[in-house]
Amino acid sequence: MLVSKPKRQTLVALGIFLVLVFCSFFMLFHSLLTSESYFIWKIVLAPIILVIGLIVLGKFIESFKTVTFDKNKLDVLYHFSRKKMRIQVKEILGWREEVVQTKNGDFREVKILMADKKILKLSNRENSNYDRVITWLRNKIKTK
Repeated sequence: MLVSKPKRQTLVALGIFLVLVFCSFFMLFHSLLTSESYFIWKIVLAPIILVIGLIVLGKFIESFKTVTFDKNKLDVLYHFSRKKMRIQVKEILGWREEVVQTKNGDFREVKILMADKKILKLSNRENSNYDRVITWLRNKIKTK
């Protein structure tokens, strides 16, 4: 049995970033209500910071899942919604690995397409056991 879950350092980094973004939004909003200086800048920056925070929060919630690869099935547990999915190998239509060269090394992401047209994404920077997941996919699912 192979378990791929979010890396702790990714969750900590996203958590710290979210705290900073939402603290800056609330400080900006409080300043907007109490002081009239730079009113136009504050009224423009507040929604931009809020949208950035909500997008990153959505990414944080989406990426917080544990995937268990067993003999002929995948079990996906989304921690925030407590939703569980069990996918048989025969229900997987295909998978594809994308590699992007960055200055810090390769960013690799695998996308697994299921029969119900849902896509499961795992990446080497955000999930543990990425190389073993790729090996499992190559052994179980021959088509790419």
